[in-house]
Amino acid sequence: MAGSGTAHLRDDPRVLVRVEHMVVEFPIHGGTVQAVSDVSFDLIEGETLGIVGESGCGKSTTARAVIQMPRPTSGSVLFRGTDLTQLSAEDLRSVRPDLQMIFQDPISSLNPRRTVHDIIAEGLRVWGDRGEWSIDKIDELMEAVGIDPRYGERKPHQFSGGQCQRISIARAFVLDPKVIICDEPVSALDVSVQAQILNLLEDMKARYGVSLMFISHDLSVVKNISDRVMVMYLGKVCEVAGSDDLFARPTHHYTRALMAAIPGSRAIVDEQVLEAELPSAIDPPAGCRFNTRCPAATDECRSVEPQLRPVGDGHFVACHHPHLPVAAAS
Repeated sequence: MAGSGTAHLRDDPRVLVRVEHMVVEFPIHGGTVQAVSDVSFDLIEGETLGIVGESGCGKSTTARAVIQMPRPTSGSVLFRGTDLTQLSAEDLRSVRPDLQMIFQDPISSLNPRRTVHDIIAEGLRVWGDRGEWSIDKIDELMEAVGIDPRYGERKPHQFSGGQCQRISIARAFVLDPKVIICDEPVSALDVSVQAQILNLLEDMKARYGVSLMFISHDLSVVKNISDRVMVMYLGKVCEVAGSDDLFARPTHHYTRALMAAIPGSRAIVDEQVLEAELPSAIDPPAGCRFNTRCPAATDECRSVEPQLRPVGDGHFVACHHPHLPVAAAS
């Protein structure tokens, strides 16, 4: 795994976001954290791209770098054909309403001193009416996300975690964005509430025609909401495929190990559960970055970085020895 390449990028006029060779590094005392290393992907209009992997694999940094928070060390991020990495701060500011974010912790992401109505309407006060929404339609938006408008003068601490995430969703949608980045938006919520928030995101996406980038470490959550899934490990892309195809035919050993950790998944995939520690992003392994934990690793894996290559229709893997069906492998 842990490969590079652009073979999985699509030549489609509906591509809204196209990231090529993105690198994000953070200098620290004694070295450099290689958070994202030569990652490429795209997102088409109306699509949900799931980005999944263990904590520390670079998925959140990848998504945040799309909106230039932080700016990538190198590489390009094209939004509707415009490279965001080349924009001035002022020009980038004018693009930001189209690229919104929903954060992991719904309570701490809301200003505790503001009322819910003011939190949701703040973007419109800065930018003015946009698309579907205006100040006088905030109550309608609150109803759309399942918050009673009568409670608009309450503060965030007076709501549950699930309700605060509904408020965060309304705040993201109020600017009529084209892309919403969801950074682990249900991981801090109870399981019963998670399903409600996922259903709400699906409904809002269909109703208002946005594209989603959905980051999670939970494969079962990603399966339920994503059209396409990108699996990451230690700053690299392992596998990219349509959601149904990925879960029916996981090809990379890391993807299979992640699935093996899901309760009841042994009927689908038989792979050892990951036990060794994730290597340091300051000094990642040579060759395939997964070689220190991979049951199929060879000398080639320890010296040569694999490139993403097709193993099926819309299915790509970065592995020297992928787990392929007999017919595909022959």
